[in-house]
Amino acid sequence: MMRKVQWTWGPMPVRKAGEGLSNRSIRSNELQNMPSAGHVPSAVGHYHCKESVSRPEAALSNKPTGQKGKAMLHSLLALLVLLMCVVFPQQSMAHSAVVESSPSQNEVLEQSPQQIKIRFNEDIQRAYYSIKLMDSSGKVIQPIEAQIDEKDGTVLKANVPMKLAGDIYNISWKAVSGDGHPVQGGIVFQVGDGAGKNVNDTDIRISDKPVNPMLVVMRWLQYAGQAMLLGALCLTLFLLPQRLRTGENTGWMMSGRYRWFVIAGSVIALAALLIQLPLRIAWDADIPLSGTGAEVMTTLQGTVFGKVWLLQMIFTLLGIAGLLIMQLRKLSASARKVTGLAAFVLLIAALLAKAFDGHAYAEPYAGIAVAADFIHLLSALIWSGALLALALFLPKIAGLYQGEERRSVYWSIVRRFSWWAIVSVAALLVTGIYGSLIYLPELNSMFTTAYGLTLLGKILLFLIMAAFAGMNYVKGRKQEEELGKDLIWEVLTGFVILVLAAILVHLSPMGGSLVKVKPEQITAQTLQVEGYDVSLKVTPLEMGSNDFIVTVKDAKGQPVDVEQIEVTMTHMDMAMAPAEFTMNSADEQNGVYQKKSMISMNGRWQIDMHILTKKLDSMDVQFTIKVG
Repeated sequence: MMRKVQWTWGPMPVRKAGEGLSNRSIRSNELQNMPSAGHVPSAVGHYHCKESVSRPEAALSNKPTGQKGKAMLHSLLALLVLLMCVVFPQQSMAHSAVVESSPSQNEVLEQSPQQIKIRFNEDIQRAYYSIKLMDSSGKVIQPIEAQIDEKDGTVLKANVPMKLAGDIYNISWKAVSGDGHPVQGGIVFQVGDGAGKNVNDTDIRISDKPVNPMLVVMRWLQYAGQAMLLGALCLTLFLLPQRLRTGENTGWMMSGRYRWFVIAGSVIALAALLIQLPLRIAWDADIPLSGTGAEVMTTLQGTVFGKVWLLQMIFTLLGIAGLLIMQLRKLSASARKVTGLAAFVLLIAALLAKAFDGHAYAEPYAGIAVAADFIHLLSALIWSGALLALALFLPKIAGLYQGEERRSVYWSIVRRFSWWAIVSVAALLVTGIYGSLIYLPELNSMFTTAYGLTLLGKILLFLIMAAFAGMNYVKGRKQEEELGKDLIWEVLTGFVILVLAAILVHLSPMGGSLVKVKPEQITAQTLQVEGYDVSLKVTPLEMGSNDFIVTVKDAKGQPVDVEQIEVTMTHMDMAMAPAEFTMNSADEQNGVYQKKSMISMNGRWQIDMHILTKKLDSMDVQFTIKVG
């Protein structure tokens, strides 16, 4: 037989002498005065107990509740890991780039090729790829049907349907890279007139599509909605003192404001996710929105984005369901806690799935990069969401109490949040530095590319937000002046940071510079850029093989040692992929850099050059030439 002690909240009953309990409230600091070992006091509050005698098996009947909750969470975590392994069995090893092709760039062939074959450095996604072949007049050679090799996912190929006449041809290809971004490129080759010669070993590069503003808006709304949901859960599960998470103290959770907060976050997150699907299909497939319906299954089955989107939708729906169930009045305290933790894990899983659709998934060490991206986003959303929840509900929760008790409740919540904020700041700092190091090709890109400038703005806002957090932490330590407008400004700064985070998702770290020199309609010219004189001469300036001659001099007229010059040629009158090649020290003689490359057709060409000196200074120059 064993003694069963049942604790209930309420006023202390008056007992007669000798019953083993004095006529007073029991508090945690009175443990040494307890007259009976069978009476266990509460840490906070006033309790009374009822004693009864029961059998051992009856006394043990309450233990499985907590164990079942833990087992449920462990099973849920195991299921999430299994889903990730099934959906993402392979890792992409780098940004998509062409490693070889047949015909190769600037190759001169004696006979017409029978097949076009392009090999990438990673598997490309099996959706929204194409190959287009044009002659020097811009006429498209049809039909060209592109396909990915069944045995080798790195190879994009197409049969040439006819014998090509002697001419210069341009291959324009499109694909979706391992990180989910649409990429495209061009390969120029010649048939006839100089068979067997390899004009040069040029570098074949890729370019990214412009950002769709609506995709950025929807991504930000998704982040905002998820931050609201995570903030609501953080407040109820972790920030409130233990005695405010159960019983009659949870009545504020049933209030209209809290319910509407959860509903608003749910609607925003789900609507943004739903709208992203057709927008992303149109962006990837390069089709109008009206034609996206027929491509839904192709996206869900053939792209990383489609699988990620489906997982995000499932996890978000289940997480929202758990949040709504938490607010049922008849739910027990233990059931509410388990349901809330399950909802929290599911919403976090949605963020983990998102990390597989982006720059991180295409890095050489994808596992580390994905983990860093996930931790970075999770920290930002929890910090922003918990801040918003505090701003909206802390006055209401503290307002349930008066005097010293109100002060105690208010600052205990603030202190708990301060530790969450410190951990979030540390995680954002470490993962942010790591991301900058692996994504940006060089430090100068921070100031000359759209990705770098956006990242720089995000860093500056993060520092401002951290300063607000520091001020609020000091207030929490002093416990004199309650948080006011500083908290609101911190919330607004956090959500602006989420806007920049949404923009970064759709920008390429390898994108070109924003600093351009106004083009001039001449074939050879010297332009002054950042204290340097850059000269370009193209000869004989006609279709076919041409010499590109570049000189770079400093302000004193002395030749500058150049590490490399990346040249991009874009036809200004014809929709075709740009041709690109690279000059380096092997192409230099007496301060002049010279290399042969093909010009595939007549018309106006824009020549963009990104120059990197031995001193690691970089500059961007833009010329315009007219051929024919």
